[in-house]
Amino acid sequence: MKKTALFFALFISMLSFSQIHFEKAYFVTNSDQKTECLIKNIGWKSNPTSFEYKTGEDAKIQTADIRNVKEFEIYNQVKYVRSTVKIDRSSQDVNKLSKVRKPEFIEEQLFLKELTSGNANLYKYSDGNLIRYFFQMGGNEIQQLIYKPYQAEKESVIYKSYNTDYKKQLEQNLVCPNISSNEIQKIEYKEKPLTELFIKYNECSDPNYKNTSIKNSNKGKINLSIRPRINSSSVSLSNSNRINLDLSNKLAFSAGLEAEYVFPFNKNKWSIIIEPSYQYYKSENTSDVNYLVGNKLIADVDYKSIEIPIGIRHYMYLNDQSKLFVNAQYVLDFVMNSSIEFKRSDNSIYETLTVDSKPNFAIGVGYNYNNKYAVEARYYTKRNITNGYLAWNNNYQNISLIFGYNIF
Repeated sequence: MKKTALFFALFISMLSFSQIHFEKAYFVTNSDQKTECLIKNIGWKSNPTSFEYKTGEDAKIQTADIRNVKEFEIYNQVKYVRSTVKIDRSSQDVNKLSKVRKPEFIEEQLFLKELTSGNANLYKYSDGNLIRYFFQMGGNEIQQLIYKPYQAEKESVIYKSYNTDYKKQLEQNLVCPNISSNEIQKIEYKEKPLTELFIKYNECSDPNYKNTSIKNSNKGKINLSIRPRINSSSVSLSNSNRINLDLSNKLAFSAGLEAEYVFPFNKNKWSIIIEPSYQYYKSENTSDVNYLVGNKLIADVDYKSIEIPIGIRHYMYLNDQSKLFVNAQYVLDFVMNSSIEFKRSDNSIYETLTVDSKPNFAIGVGYNYNNKYAVEARYYTKRNITNGYLAWNNNYQNISLIFGYNIF
């Protein structure tokens, strides 16, 4: 119980820790006043409606919002431009599809993320799973590139169809000898192909064009790490037939391989992890009893399995090279040739149990250096390893000290 409380206390305290990153930036007010400042860069997944800033390192934190700011930029990272636009928010959920092919526009004032700047500008708007792209030719009105899934019906068969009028819009506006109709017809409604197309048009329409668009360096990435570890494990067993045994903590070395996908938002602070690993526990305990010949009961636990923890990780940056992290995982367990044997003093078998485990949970806290080396302390909740036996109660308990080396 004390170990559990300690790990949960560490887990909660680390979650509450957060380093604030204010980076060089500027914003422009409604009166066209440009203010150089430091803006808190939280790596927005959804387009913001406000942001926090400081006028200097030691200045107080202030908040600016879309009502009084026309644009803001964190230098070399991201730029948002305010605009009142018509946006179609039709759902892509199959159960909520619109029955209308045409976009159902509503007028809103939004911060749009600038992807390209030139004779043709491209913008992106994200709100959760909703993603819309907008374009602007010269100084004209900013318009949405139309892409809409909707519910269609043909010969009494209902199916999901798509309004891809954005291709017509592109073909009508991005007129250039180097851009063919066939190329536009193949363009997907995604950031990378649309950005490349707009840059190509700007280069075609202006021989002196230089791409000054901010490159999206905040991309998702995959890490693969070797994870050797030291496990400290124990088992307790009891049943209604007076057997009540505690098998002592045993140290064992094992290893795993962790695959991690780091999400491309919120400054790469969140990731999902899966970590197949081998674990084993072997221990023997002799107890005095009065119901067996020889008055001895020998319990021999031989437990081997492949664990597959699946979960989430949150990073907290200390500086450019060091960061803390916390994990929360659901642990699947696949038993390998394991058993629990009870023997008399002459080593004859009294009873044999087949190990059958249930999933459990794990939480971990750790430190990562230079995205290469890591160390983690992980606590596992109690696991039932005699799941097939109703008369038996048991707890398998494990704490691990895990070392990590990132292969790529």
